[in-house]
Amino acid sequence: MVKENKVLEAKNVSKRFGEVQALDKVNFDLNEGEIHGLLGENGAGKTTLMNILYGLFTEDEGEIYIRGERVKINSPLDSIKLGIGMIHQSSTLVPEFTALENLILGTDGNKMSLELKDAEKEIEKFQKDFGLKFPLHTKVKDLPAGLKKKIEIIRAIYRGANILILDEPTTSLVQEEFEKLLESLKKMVAEGVTIVFITHKIKEVIQACDRASVLTGGIMQGTIDTKKATKEDLVQLMFQDAEINITESAIPIINLPDVEKTSEPILKLQNISAQSKEKDGINLDSISLKIYGGEILGIAGISGNGQKELAEVIIDPNNITKGKLILKGKKINGMSTNKVFSRKVSYIPEDRKKESIIGLGNITENVLLGHQREPRFQKKGIIKWDKVTREAKNIIDEFQVKTPNEKKRAGKLSGGNIQRVVIGRALINELDLLVTHSPTAGLDMASVEFVFKRLVELRSKGTAVLYINEDLDELMQVSDRIGVIHEGKIVEIFGQDQFDKYKIGSKMIGG
Repeated sequence: MVKENKVLEAKNVSKRFGEVQALDKVNFDLNEGEIHGLLGENGAGKTTLMNILYGLFTEDEGEIYIRGERVKINSPLDSIKLGIGMIHQSSTLVPEFTALENLILGTDGNKMSLELKDAEKEIEKFQKDFGLKFPLHTKVKDLPAGLKKKIEIIRAIYRGANILILDEPTTSLVQEEFEKLLESLKKMVAEGVTIVFITHKIKEVIQACDRASVLTGGIMQGTIDTKKATKEDLVQLMFQDAEINITESAIPIINLPDVEKTSEPILKLQNISAQSKEKDGINLDSISLKIYGGEILGIAGISGNGQKELAEVIIDPNNITKGKLILKGKKINGMSTNKVFSRKVSYIPEDRKKESIIGLGNITENVLLGHQREPRFQKKGIIKWDKVTREAKNIIDEFQVKTPNEKKRAGKLSGGNIQRVVIGRALINELDLLVTHSPTAGLDMASVEFVFKRLVELRSKGTAVLYINEDLDELMQVSDRIGVIHEGKIVEIFGQDQFDKYKIGSKMIGG
């Protein structure tokens, strides 16, 4: 039962970054012992508001109260002392340290040279109490994303947090992992922790949260009781001027028009085996696939089962140890990435910030990435910046990138706007094949619908699309067929008339 006393209140909080009004007189409050969802489009101001509460930013205007007492939060150290912990989208753990070393790093009375036994016992108790199991003595770099998230949650609790902010905690988690995380969060609430749950996924808010607040364009649209609200109520608050049809899982509905597939596959993998480029990656084992022009072939699987290796072996087929990779009838084993791309192939990587953009570069410079050798953008090695700038402006207009201009630093854009730039860049030229890995991760519903429509447009033009995504609901909405990858193998391929969430999910976990 959620108590009505307020543990935190933000009153009339405003924040501006240059020309952008990120927050405009926002009011937000937390009841003790609740899970409070915070929804909004990409760039709506959700993370900005939470970063103010965590001390990473300071508000331009407004007041913050903790249990009725006005406070000034100037740094994360201030927030930690006030009992506020924040789990960011990107991991803040030290990769070379073990989980245990990361947990005690920076805490009072613990130095890395001291014995860890007392700390280990206390942490093991937290793990048991909250159902957050992970190996304490394994280096963080060797752990999957789901376990890293658990470590960061325990770290915040270990440091005394009783208000916990989770920024997109379920990115890359499948339904089973989400349900286990939800069980842990409810145990924390029972022990007196209050939780802010930032997400784009309306179905998660309905499943997990007691109340939900919606931000759009830096303005608080309202707060509703999720036990009384429907997904349509939340969609209406988030997208008041848009008409978005949604499935039962709160995924945008996309109709796949009838398209005649090419008679021969655009891409054929014949018994492909390949070594992973990463030390702890998964090797591909005798994978056979055919992707035709005019279809979207989805690839489902639990994160870390060879999805990245599958994408990379297509665009950089240098580490194939067995089998043939055939693009439009021609074997391309050993071909360089540049040559693959020159054959009307494009790639949207999984990690848009680490693999897709140069954060310190502006939008124009990032649009050039991967296209710098094309004659229209260079002559004898001299970049034609006027042509690149024109293309960047076209992408901003066509893909509705929210930015003052093409000179804005790419790393300062919201996740959804970065993805629009990345997709626009990938689609500059006509394509025979697009390989895309989790292009909707962390995106709001309107941006997910935007990505879906772009994939369907490519399909209608006769492009072959390989669409890798851990979100099975999304895959089922937009795929003609779905292949399941498990431990580096394609274990089954389902036709559209065979789509069943539970059957496919069973294959994903090795059933």
